[in-house]
Amino acid sequence: MRSKEKKTAQTLMKLGNSPKSKGFHYLCVGLKFIMSDPRSVTNLSKILYPKIAEKFQATAIGVERSVRSSIQTGWHRRDIELAKEMFGNTLQSDNDIPSNALYISAVAEWLKWDSDDDQSTNSG
Repeated sequence: MRSKEKKTAQTLMKLGNSPKSKGFHYLCVGLKFIMSDPRSVTNLSKILYPKIAEKFQATAIGVERSVRSSIQTGWHRRDIELAKEMFGNTLQSDNDIPSNALYISAVAEWLKWDSDDDQSTNSG
């Protein structure tokens, strides 16, 4: 597993997602797509979910449902400090669960920033 993929998987696990779920694997692939084409985060249902579905021979609706389920079930097991760092004040309370769009975009941004930090550390 390459370092970006490993970092993505580790981050999702820290946010409570189980690698046993389909949603976890869909999120990993979806985040990889977003890192290569940031426009895909702007319209999940028309761009991202169909791309993931094609890769896994699933339906876009099934992908959306599995991602939502993974986020919802994992949210109660999350690393609260990491979640606060990633989501900041985008949620109304500690009990709020982020939407798929918010979750995916926040995780993608956090991974991008973290990657940018790693590159500047290595090049400096």
